[in-house]
Amino acid sequence: MGIFDFFKSSEKKEKEKEKEKETAGSGNNNAAKNAQIRRQIYDIANNESEMMESGNYSDDFTEISYYDDFGKEFKMPKKDWLDKKLYPSIRKNWNNMDGLYPIIQDAFSKGVYTEVKEAVLRFYAADENFERKMILLGTYHTKTGAYQNALELYEKNLNIDNITEGLCIAYAEVLELCGKVPEAERKYYDALEINPNSATAFKKYFDIVKRRNVKEYESKLEKLSEISGNWRAKMMRAMVFFKKGDKESGNFFLINALKESGYNSEVMYITSSIYILNELYDEFKQYVLAYYNPEKHNAYTALNVLKYYKVRNLYKEGLELCKFTSKFPWIEHYKKFMYYEDYFWKMKVNSESLNNDESASNHFFSTNKPIWYYEFNHPEFMLNQSRRVKPNVLILTFTSIGEKSELAENLAVSLPLYLNENLHYKTNLNYQLAVAYNKESLFVSKKRYSIDYMKLIRQQNNNLNFVLAGNILKMPNVEKYEIEIYLYDTFNEQKSILVNKIYDENNIYSVQNDLLKAVSTFFERDFSIKYERNLHNLILFSPKLKFLIQSKIHKEHQSWRYKKLLSDQIDIVLEDRNNDLKKINLLALLYEIKQTNSQLLKFQKPIIYSMNIHGIFETQTLKILAPIIFKIYDDDVNFQANIEALNITDSNYLSWINRFSEE
Repeated sequence: MGIFDFFKSSEKKEKEKEKEKETAGSGNNNAAKNAQIRRQIYDIANNESEMMESGNYSDDFTEISYYDDFGKEFKMPKKDWLDKKLYPSIRKNWNNMDGLYPIIQDAFSKGVYTEVKEAVLRFYAADENFERKMILLGTYHTKTGAYQNALELYEKNLNIDNITEGLCIAYAEVLELCGKVPEAERKYYDALEINPNSATAFKKYFDIVKRRNVKEYESKLEKLSEISGNWRAKMMRAMVFFKKGDKESGNFFLINALKESGYNSEVMYITSSIYILNELYDEFKQYVLAYYNPEKHNAYTALNVLKYYKVRNLYKEGLELCKFTSKFPWIEHYKKFMYYEDYFWKMKVNSESLNNDESASNHFFSTNKPIWYYEFNHPEFMLNQSRRVKPNVLILTFTSIGEKSELAENLAVSLPLYLNENLHYKTNLNYQLAVAYNKESLFVSKKRYSIDYMKLIRQQNNNLNFVLAGNILKMPNVEKYEIEIYLYDTFNEQKSILVNKIYDENNIYSVQNDLLKAVSTFFERDFSIKYERNLHNLILFSPKLKFLIQSKIHKEHQSWRYKKLLSDQIDIVLEDRNNDLKKINLLALLYEIKQTNSQLLKFQKPIIYSMNIHGIFETQTLKILAPIIFKIYDDDVNFQANIEALNITDSNYLSWINRFSEE
C-alpha cells in the first residue's frame, strides 16, 4: 500500500480492548527492627558517634550500587543499603562461612570496611580455610589503615609449611605499603617460586625491579624466561623484543609462550594483538588461528580473529564467527561485534549480488497494530477490537533536521511507533501509521514536510482529516534537541502544534509523555497515561521495525544486534515490572529470535525462567502467554503442563497456540 492509498476502504472492526492490570509491590523493612539488629550485632552506636565526630557522617548517604535476583543494578543511600541489604545478609549467614565470605568481599568492593568489622572477626574465628581467613582479615586491616596490625598478623602466623602464593602476595603488599620495599620484593619472588606464572606476583615483582634498574629488569626477565614452563616470562620477553623492533626474536618467545601455556586465553589474546599490530598475518594464521577456539578464548581474541578475517576478506568466516560468539556473555563489546557483522554483511551482499533486484525507491510499512504482532504468529485475540471512528489520522515518520544525530534519527521513527502502540490500545481513533523504507533501511527525511506534500496526500485521501508529523532538530555543538510535533488539518489546511520544546539529554525522555498528553487533549480522549521515566523503551521501537522489514537471511546475520535488543528489552521489563505491554514485547522478541538466531536464547534462559518463577508474567494478560516461554526453549513438558493448567477453551487462543506447536 502506498502512502496515498489510506482510508479509501471501509472502516474495519478491531478487536477487544486489552485491560492492563497494575500490580503494586508492598512491604517495607521495619526500620526499628533493623536498627535493633545493628545495635545487637555491630555496636553501631559507637561507630556512628565516631563518624559524627570526624565529620564523615554524610558518608552514610552516599549511593551504593547493588544487584537484585535478576542481575539488575540499583542504587540506594549507603545508610539504607546497610540497614536493608548488608546487615540482614550478615545476620542470616552468621554461622555459614561460605555464605558470609562473599558478603564481606562484596562490602569491601564497595569501599565498606569498618561497618563489617564484627563480621570479619567472626569469619576469622570460625572459618576453617586458613588462607582465606588470613587474607580477609589482613585486607581489612590494610584497608582501614592498620598496616601494623596486618604485618603482625602475617608475621605471627605464616611459616614455611602454610605459606601460599596468595598469602605471599598479601604479605608483600602490606610490606610495600609500609615502605619495606626490599622485603616486599623478596615476598613477591617467593610467590613466583610457588607459581612462576602468577599475574599479580609477576607484575608487582618486576615493577619494583624495573623502577630500580631497567637493565636488571631485562636480565632477570631473561633468566626466568629460560626456565621451562615459565610462559609468562616468555610472553613478557617477547613484548620487550617487539618494542625494540626485533620481530624474529619476539616471535620465537611468543610461540614458546603459546605452547607452554597450552594456548590459554591470556597468551592467545596478547599474541593475536601483537601479530595484528605488526601485520604478521601469516604468523597469525599459523600460530593463532590454527589453535583458536571460541569456547575457550576470550572476546578480545575473537575480535582479533575478526580483524584478521577483515584483512583477508573472509566474510563467510567473519559472519559465522560473529554469529557463534553472540551466545557468550560479552555484551560490553556489542558495538565492536556489530561493526564486524555489518562489515561482513556488506561484503556478502556485494560478492553474492544480494538485493540487487530490489527497487531503490521508497516503500511504506503501514499499520495500526503494535509491531510485535507481526512476528508473533498474529495473535488476533490480543488486539483492540473497538470499532475505529473518525477523525481519520495519518501518522508520518518525523524528520531529522539540523546536526546529524543517531538519536534524532531514532526518535524520528520511534516516537510515531510509540504513539501507534498507545493509540491502538487506548483509543478508538481511526488512524494509520506509515513508515518509509528503502530496501532494508528505514528512511528518515532530512528536511521538513512541505505544505505541497500535505496537499498531495490530501488529494489522494479524500477521507483523511489530519496528518500527524514532527521535526527532530539536533542543535549544533550541544546535546539539545528542539522537537516540534504537529497536526495538519487537511480540510482547513491549518497546523496545530502539539509539542514545541527544547529538550536536553537529561529530560528528553519526557517528550513521549508530552506527546501523549497533547494528543489526548486535542482529541479529547482519556489515555490513562503511564508516564515514562527514561528513553530505554522508546529507542527500541526503531530497531524492532528495522528487523521486521529485513529479509530472513539478513536477520540470520544480525546476531549481535538481536543480542543487544534482547538484553535491553529484559532490562526494560525489570525496571517497569507492572507494564504488560513491555513484557509482551519481550516474549514476542524471544520468539522472533528463535526463528533466526536461536543460539542467543541459551545465555538468557536462566533469567527468563527466573522471571517466570518470580511471577513477573503472572498477570491476567500475561499468564496466557507465559506457556510460550517453554515452547521457545523446546521445553514441551512444561509447555503442555501450563496449557492444561490454564484450561482455556477460546478457539482464537487455541488456534494461535497451535501455530507454535505445528512449527
